Amino acid sequence: MASGSGPYAHILVGTDGSQTAGRAVTHAAQLAHACGSRLTIISAFTRVETTAGTLAPIPDPPAGFLAAAAAHDNVRAGQDLARDLGVSDIGGRTEPGDPAAVLLDVADELAADLIVVGSRGMSTPSRFVLGSVPNRVSHHATCDVVIVHTTD
Repeated sequence: MASGSGPYAHILVGTDGSQTAGRAVTHAAQLAHACGSRLTIISAFTRVETTAGTLAPIPDPPAGFLAAAAAHDNVRAGQDLARDLGVSDIGGRTEPGDPAAVLLDVADELAADLIVVGSRGMSTPSRFVLGSVPNRVSHHATCDVVIVHTTD
């Protein structure tokens, strides 16, 4: 783990590969560079077992969920972006599950000091019923959370 010259030794950011998530990754990378922090980029994906016990993709996954291959591509793209912004200590993870739950679980597992998420989904009426990823993360995280304004 990086020693970090600032208050954050380990920063975690989630991405789904969207342009708005890219803004959150950029912000997290800038913070990591400024603080000398380790940056971990994570992407959640859907994994479903078939009746035969094998893993199979969902034809139309719910919004916010990705296939495993896309999740890996998103993490690699985020790592490349962070490297371009001068971050030297970069990790990456893909995990099956709900994006908010994955971010919270990995943050706890890695003892992250900060979670960075984009604001996507916080301005829609459904956020009150279903809860958006940033809303759920901000209410349940055991560390600091930065919500980057990512919508136009």
